[in-house]
Amino acid sequence: MYEKHKILNYQIMETKHYNDERSSRKLFIDMVINDKDEIVCTNVIDRGHRNGPERFELTTMGIIKVYNNITNRHITDLIARPAQIYDRLGDAFRNLSDDVKKPIMEKAREHQMLGYNNR
Repeated sequence: MYEKHKILNYQIMETKHYNDERSSRKLFIDMVINDKDEIVCTNVIDRGHRNGPERFELTTMGIIKVYNNITNRHITDLIARPAQIYDRLGDAFRNLSDDVKKPIMEKAREHQMLGYNNR
């Protein structure tokens, strides 16, 4: 039911939902956006989900990686719109320097204009 991947000396498990329904988006992100997984900030939000809080990790290319914060299971990747970045990352993003924030927001706007977020 879960696939295990070794990343940076800790284990990530992807849910079956991720594997079945999100693999085409992940392929698109890897091939077109060429995201290199450089994480610039992280935020944990408890929205009362039955499986616990979610962890949101933002990459330099404007991709938000979503994990279950308790199990560390990879839920999905979002090709983020600018508003999603502020919503999911909050102060963690706002507190970054402008030279880090500006190119990420430019990428998010570009992805939105190209319709990448509709995948």
